[in-house]
Amino acid sequence: MSIRDSDVQRVREATDLVALIGRRVSLKRVGSRHVGLCPFHTEKTPSFSVNGAAGFYHCFGCKASGDAITFLRETEHLDFVEAVEQLAAAASIELTYDAPGAQSANRHRKELMDLLEQAARYYHEHLMSSPDAGDARAYLRRRGYDRDTVLKWRLGYAPTLWDALCQHLGAPVDLLRKAGLASAEQESDFFRGRVMFPICDASGRVVSFAGRVLPRSGEPPPKGPKYKNTASTTVYDKSKVLYGLHLAKQAARTSERIVVCEGHTDVIGCDLSGISEAVATCGTALTKQHAELLSRSAKRIVLAFDADAAGQTAAERVHQWEREFGLDIFVATLPPGSDPGDLATSDPPALRRALDEAQPLHTFRAERILERADLDSPAGRDRAADEAAEVFAVYPSEILLGGDLAPIAGRIPMDVEKFRDRVDAARHRLDDRAAAERRRETARSYEAADHAYPDDWYDDGGYPDYPGGDDDTGYRDGDSPYVNDGSDRGSGSGETRTSHSQRRTARQRNTDARKQADADLALLAAAASPHSDVLSLMVPEMFGTPAGREAFAQMTSDEGWRERAATAGHSSQDNSSGGDPEQDDPFDADVGPAAELLLAADVAGAQVSEEDAKDCVAMAMWHFVRATIDSVSASGDIPRMELDRSLSADAQFEFRHRCLRWLRDIEPKLLDLDERIAAVQAVRDWLDSLGEAEPTG
Repeated sequence: MSIRDSDVQRVREATDLVALIGRRVSLKRVGSRHVGLCPFHTEKTPSFSVNGAAGFYHCFGCKASGDAITFLRETEHLDFVEAVEQLAAAASIELTYDAPGAQSANRHRKELMDLLEQAARYYHEHLMSSPDAGDARAYLRRRGYDRDTVLKWRLGYAPTLWDALCQHLGAPVDLLRKAGLASAEQESDFFRGRVMFPICDASGRVVSFAGRVLPRSGEPPPKGPKYKNTASTTVYDKSKVLYGLHLAKQAARTSERIVVCEGHTDVIGCDLSGISEAVATCGTALTKQHAELLSRSAKRIVLAFDADAAGQTAAERVHQWEREFGLDIFVATLPPGSDPGDLATSDPPALRRALDEAQPLHTFRAERILERADLDSPAGRDRAADEAAEVFAVYPSEILLGGDLAPIAGRIPMDVEKFRDRVDAARHRLDDRAAAERRRETARSYEAADHAYPDDWYDDGGYPDYPGGDDDTGYRDGDSPYVNDGSDRGSGSGETRTSHSQRRTARQRNTDARKQADADLALLAAAASPHSDVLSLMVPEMFGTPAGREAFAQMTSDEGWRERAATAGHSSQDNSSGGDPEQDDPFDADVGPAAELLLAADVAGAQVSEEDAKDCVAMAMWHFVRATIDSVSASGDIPRMELDRSLSADAQFEFRHRCLRWLRDIEPKLLDLDERIAAVQAVRDWLDSLGEAEPTG
């Protein structure tokens, strides 16, 4: 959903930036500014400056800068809309959303969040003062949780009564079910007789609960699961939430690491042991979204999973995100049969030592291979060396030191340089397989769409050097489908070679046009996505073909574009020339191709997620900005604008270069996951402002 620009500006103006930052940073007034230690990097001399009047902050050390929205996003790990909503709530500003249905959807989310917050207070107060929660308080004391711990983590207790919470909240049962607080089968509380752990999002708002069954001395364990968790709701997705992150992220900035556990009590135990940078997954394996969240707080990630086989296997799976998010992942070795929560109670120094001495993920994975291998036989050692080499092969050679390889080589045993040679060979095999698979996938897609092959797949004779089989040997002599005279490959006459060259040029033109149309289709699909309103982030200049621009114009002209496209699409089929496909241009700017693009985008749009839709627009806008920079640098032309001829030459020069500097500043943000959507909006605002500031072309 997108918030109206005027409301966003109202939020910026209503927010006291000095007060907002002052809640996290100790600021001192110096002249018209406030200065303090930067919250985004470790420093001893203040280099962080806040200009309250202008509404901006800047760090002269790490170059972090922005406004109130940016600060909240960076410190609370929120997206743009969430940050604006938080600031708007603090300033009592009611926001207006552009997307159809967004206003009611936001009200529904707020209702659920309010109910969850009220439930958290009810459970907490019941634990603190109710007589029937005595056993729960005794259990927590046995775990080593004092009053301060209970207050910090807002622990609670759900009474055993049938519908105590439902009666207390007094909300419609259907709404309570959607919040995960009422049973789906009957009008009763979802949690009863359990110690309650509120689960918060990155900004500290309660989004769900985990309830632990309360063990009672002298009684058999109660029936049912030990832990009961809220199911997925409108406001809670366990694959995107980490327990304790709202409390751990500040400590993570200081310690420059974050510890990942499996359970809620593990996190609290770590905190009691002085390790406040711990988080936990909420009843699920670590996901890609979790890895992305973690990367915003620290780059060094220590996995403190249970020492059992399941925990160790879970630790192995995360290697796929290590390079994608620039993480350095380590694995802590805990004593057999223990978890961080137990170790925090029995031997806190041992827990801290295990975390400090955690081994790199690649070493952990390689050692797991050696543990399973038959190192007593030459064949077993050889297989183990190859498998371990493949673990190291995914890392660039320059980051692997002898110290990384030596322990594994010594256990095989093998000379460390010979093991390094195996790693290099495995890296080459991985690169070759990846390149071959990319080419095969491209070939399959081109053949399925009856497209010409890319230009760099042709040799000097005009024949495709196509990766045919698994061995990627290409076509053999006489196998090329483009040889129609029975001659061997490359042995045709000059006339034949000329016709091949002409075909190649025609195919390449067709391929280029199709590539542009495919890019336009991706943008239109993002706009057609029912999950996200990204139309307002687009400008016509982003489309590369006349048909794409026409389709975009149809899409924005009225709400009945699907019906118009369907009608035009039927009529366009009758206008097909039926001629030589290599001579026809299927991307002319008539109604037919535009309608076909719209229809295809409508189908594709149903499969585009909100994240993918925004990402598609953001990357297209990034390329647009790159092209704009080149245009401004080369000729001084400003997109969608004609400079006022009355301006002096000096004024024109200053205006051009002011735009160029701004574009160069904003460009890197479009590749930053946290900033790119806001940057897209900023680019669009800038484009719109050009038409207001100067006469438009």
